[in-house]
Amino acid sequence: MPFCPQCGVDNPAGARYCDQCGAMLIPVPAQTTAPASAPATSVPAIGPTVCPQCGQAAIPGEAFCDNCGAPLSAPSRPVAPVAPPPHSAAPPQPVYPPPTPVTIPPTAPVSPAPTAPPASPPPAAPAAPPSYQAPPASPPPAAPAAPPSYQAPPASPPPAAPPVSPPTPAPVSGRTSLAPSVLVVVGAGASLPLPAAPQAIIGRSDPVSKFYPDIDLNPYGALDQGVGRRHARIFVQGGQVLIEDLDSINGTLVNGQRVLPFQSRALADGDQITLGRMLLRFKA
Repeated sequence: MPFCPQCGVDNPAGARYCDQCGAMLIPVPAQTTAPASAPATSVPAIGPTVCPQCGQAAIPGEAFCDNCGAPLSAPSRPVAPVAPPPHSAAPPQPVYPPPTPVTIPPTAPVSPAPTAPPASPPPAAPAAPPSYQAPPASPPPAAPAAPPSYQAPPASPPPAAPPVSPPTPAPVSGRTSLAPSVLVVVGAGASLPLPAAPQAIIGRSDPVSKFYPDIDLNPYGALDQGVGRRHARIFVQGGQVLIEDLDSINGTLVNGQRVLPFQSRALADGDQITLGRMLLRFKA
């Protein structure tokens, strides 16, 4: 039974083209022994199918004709008869027609486009006549060198003046009391007369600790402006009025200069005293 070298399907004996793919079949040599006869079975009679190409009866259900290999469902069209292939084990090689030579018509030579002749350069301008320069004037004779002058050694700078210390208020002879001096609260415009005593404590009253300073700044916002309860001491010594800081937290300034704790500073008329952030003016 021939088999298809293309798809490997066995075809009926005597078929030359595959029923499945239409490829040319390779014949298989007949066996020497006859196969055992199969019991006859009743097959319902089905009307034969006729190949539209060669008119050969074909088995119903086959896709290609066993005789010519034409597809059974395709319309009939004339095909050239194909010679049976030689019986060989190898599948036939396809034969391709030789390529048709293509004649290329000769192309006409293309003449180069005429090019314009190169433009002649413009005539050069006539060279200017050489200019004659006057010879350089000879330099005047150098003046005789002046004799070296001798400079006196630089004078030594005058000695620096000693730093000027702030004027110390003149002591008031015989003064032993703070009165009649006054402290003016600048922000409130209030005048606080100093007591007729040799010293006074400036601060803010505290009923809890039962402390009441001689000069109470509590009515003028002393707590909000950082004034301590025992902030500073103002006193008379050697006929002068002095002030000292009692180690307050926010410090004491006189005319913008810090007064160190327990170090006195003399006061003059018009001096500004800053306790924390509260500004006072001393009136002698």
